[in-house]
Amino acid sequence: MSAFNRQFKLSGMVAPQDQFHQLIGSTAALAAAPDVHFIAPTVLDVNIVHPTQKVIHIPQYADTVVGEAAGRYDPAGDCQGYFMSYKFQPNNNCYAYGCNITPNTFPQPGRRSGYQLVGDDFKKPFDEIGKLVSDYAVKDGLQLAGRTFEELMQFKSSKQGTNPGGLGAGYLGGHFVALMISPAGDGGWPGDYHWARCDNSSAACNSWSQKDGGDQVTNFDFAGKPISNPMEANWTVNQGPVSKTDDRALIAEYDFYCFMFVPEQGVNII
Repeated sequence: MSAFNRQFKLSGMVAPQDQFHQLIGSTAALAAAPDVHFIAPTVLDVNIVHPTQKVIHIPQYADTVVGEAAGRYDPAGDCQGYFMSYKFQPNNNCYAYGCNITPNTFPQPGRRSGYQLVGDDFKKPFDEIGKLVSDYAVKDGLQLAGRTFEELMQFKSSKQGTNPGGLGAGYLGGHFVALMISPAGDGGWPGDYHWARCDNSSAACNSWSQKDGGDQVTNFDFAGKPISNPMEANWTVNQGPVSKTDDRALIAEYDFYCFMFVPEQGVNII
């Protein structure tokens, strides 16, 4: 197995071997989509303005469902159960779960807004990658909430201090997510991102959950431990041997970059 054709496990980005979520060609801006849909019943056309102006064609496996406020850990109830295996689990990644929205497209930060993450983005230094991914998420409607837990709680206090009348002192109007980044590295590792979601954002913010790519939703980290603080959780993935002739384990590390806020309204992802 060479670094070129090995099959990496990715959490946020679409893996090369995942044929269900590859873009169906691309065309110049304003051009018609190619007349091919593969298995997906719908193809969405999105006008990309960066890094190259073009129209991309995204397979969608069911209509988008926007979940109610993510105030507790409820995988079966979130987005009408679309994160579950009996519905559309493989088509919604960590970004979908973080936003509590199921576009059923393996959504990407910024894509709905015309900004496309590409492989070369993950060859940049850690902070540059984190800023790029979080900036793209801001374009989708998320808000920066800090890079420390103290900044998160300060942001939370500012939101709860501007409550609409009659909604209670604890009303937050959304929930928090945490962004982790894994830059490209040795052995052909292409780089990736991961999101975790807070399940008690209006309270202590010490209960989190996540969805690793097309896998099941869980409130454990990658080491099988409950997530009380994503800054301290284990986000390590053993990708298997480096190569056919090198049996050392290729370890991918996702490190915490920032907290963000997902408002109950105004977030649009694809």
